Amino acid sequence: MKKKSIFIVAGLAVIISTAGLLFLLASNNSSSTVTAEKQLYTCGMHPEVVTSEPGDCPICGMKLVPIINSNSAGSGERKILYWRAPMDPNEIYDAPGKSKMGMDLVPVYEDEEGGSAIVSIDPRVVQNMNVKTSVIEKKKLSSEVVTNGILTSNETTEYIVTTRVNGWVENLYINYTGQPVARDQKLMDIYSPELVAAQQELITALNYQTAVSNTSFKEVRQSGGELLKNAERKLRLLEIPESDIEKIKATGEVKTYVTLYAQSNGTVLEKNVLKGQKIMAGMPLLKVADLSSLWLTADIYEYELSKIREGSGAKIRFNYLPGKTYEGRVSFIYPTLDPKTRTAKIRIDIPNYTGELKPSMFANVIIRGKDLGSHPVVPENAVIRSGRKDIVVVALGRGSFKPQQVELGSYSDGYYQVLNGLSEGTKIVTSAQFLIDSESNLRAAVSRFRGEDILKTPEPKEVPGHNHDAAPDNNNDEKEPAAKKNMSTDKTSNRGSGHSSTPGNKDVIDLYSLDKNKDGKVFQDLMDWHIISDEPGRCPLCNMILQEVTLQEAKNNLIVNGYKVS
Repeated sequence: MKKKSIFIVAGLAVIISTAGLLFLLASNNSSSTVTAEKQLYTCGMHPEVVTSEPGDCPICGMKLVPIINSNSAGSGERKILYWRAPMDPNEIYDAPGKSKMGMDLVPVYEDEEGGSAIVSIDPRVVQNMNVKTSVIEKKKLSSEVVTNGILTSNETTEYIVTTRVNGWVENLYINYTGQPVARDQKLMDIYSPELVAAQQELITALNYQTAVSNTSFKEVRQSGGELLKNAERKLRLLEIPESDIEKIKATGEVKTYVTLYAQSNGTVLEKNVLKGQKIMAGMPLLKVADLSSLWLTADIYEYELSKIREGSGAKIRFNYLPGKTYEGRVSFIYPTLDPKTRTAKIRIDIPNYTGELKPSMFANVIIRGKDLGSHPVVPENAVIRSGRKDIVVVALGRGSFKPQQVELGSYSDGYYQVLNGLSEGTKIVTSAQFLIDSESNLRAAVSRFRGEDILKTPEPKEVPGHNHDAAPDNNNDEKEPAAKKNMSTDKTSNRGSGHSSTPGNKDVIDLYSLDKNKDGKVFQDLMDWHIISDEPGRCPLCNMILQEVTLQEAKNNLIVNGYKVS
């Protein structure tokens, strides 16, 4: 019985000691968890500012707010990969210190940079940044290309009327620009002494051939024929019609002028000669073109050239004829690109048998491009383009984001085709991407795509008016006693107090009475516009540093935000 009691006592002692040990271990784990989950603070206006103690923002002076479950490492200590400047993500160091701008470097942790490059942001900060998202959809982009064009004449039907002799215009049958002409119609008669002499040579050569035709000397007979051929060739080179040459040979009469004829049907576009005017050989006298067929030239942006090809159909509308649509097809794509506008020209042939269309008319053109197929599409404003890579921010939920490199295709109506990198149904960020970048070191997460080098450890740098080792000074009473005397935190209007009611209140702010020193300037809270003082200081509501503005600027700020100013 005695031994049995001893065993019972020994067993109870073992149980009690084991329970005590477990209690101590649980206490240690709880203590380490509390230590690991140390509270951090940030600025609502500048999320890159993060401190381990409460205080004021070193940039704007606002009170720092606590971050909920910020940077919780769970079990184990987070590993710092490198340090970067808060204002320049590309300025990277391998140890803490000061950036080139004198700001404290911020750490980039392994769970932020490595592997999936997922970054987490406080949901309250995400809400303040007004982050908007959308879902990737699969659809067909419009293949239509909308552009403008100008009507021009058909270059293949244009010709210049000129002459190869010097002389004077004796008769002019074309009296005005725009006059229609028909093929072989007389255009003008030109008197030319040079032409008269050439005709006389032909008659002389003809008489000489007749005179020597019966001689017994073969060489003499041949010379007569050669002389006649040379005289005829000279007239042909002077553009004398063959019929006129034969008429001169038959009648022996010399014409004192040469007549110019129209080469084809058309309309006179330019008239550069008057009756009686002296002209020189090669001078452009008339410009004629056939306007029954016109060209429409349109500019196509470089990125839209892949949508069109020769033969693509087009709808054309003119302001001259509202409601009427012309059909055409792309007949030619010019081989060069304008280096200034980054556009290429295309040509569309348009019939104009009735003559209702005029060269230089302005047209609206819709070209039906080739089928682009069905692909996932992403809004243009959701893409971060660095020049070498295209990045889209994927929203994972609960404040988690991930940069995703994508391969983009054609563009239309504000959307890009996604050829690779995203699938249908993925949620992406469409606004505030750059604010996310500032808040969560997004570019540090993206840097694995760029292979940026880590800089050397920065040299300690003293920043005027900033003590890096000192704790934040939360007591600003001594710095701004005068300012707080001139400001009221009551939510009712108070003339001259520098504090007005919220927008929509009927009370009026007497702005000019606040300028007591009459220097035309006051100090205003750029977050709460109704907080105004004549002396520098801080806002009594949010503790933000007041900014110096002119009276006109302060008035504009108040009016825009719904306040009334006297």
